[in-house]
Amino acid sequence: MIAFLDTIGWQEMFLLAVIGLLLYGRNLPEAGRNLGRVAAQMKRGFQEFKDQMDRDGSIREVKKTFQETTSELRRVAKVPLALANPTGALRDLATEAMSSPMPEAKEPDASAAPSNAVPSSIGTPDAAATNTGTPPSAP
Repeated sequence: MIAFLDTIGWQEMFLLAVIGLLLYGRNLPEAGRNLGRVAAQMKRGFQEFKDQMDRDGSIREVKKTFQETTSELRRVAKVPLALANPTGALRDLATEAMSSPMPEAKEPDASAAPSNAVPSSIGTPDAAATNTGTPPSAP
């Protein structure tokens, strides 16, 4: 129940009983019963709250499943119409493709050099000699 009660010895229990008698006198048993009722009501309240939260989560999952199933059934219902009118089906697909948002293009990684990259040393006299295979000219 309460974790700290395991560490209470007989001296502490006696001290608590004395303090209880001083505070409540003859009403100590009634105060203990009231304290027990309050603790039980709080425990029930917390359990009901937890159950309600679990039910809400389950309801959200079921609602999402129903919505997904409904959209899938609508797509399946379009198949016979597409077979009967292929031009209309193509037009609908094109309209749907044009209205859907474009996926974001990934930017190329700056650390990866492209395969057709030009060496940065081109344009210097030493680089020209290295690229052409001729010795560098003296200035």
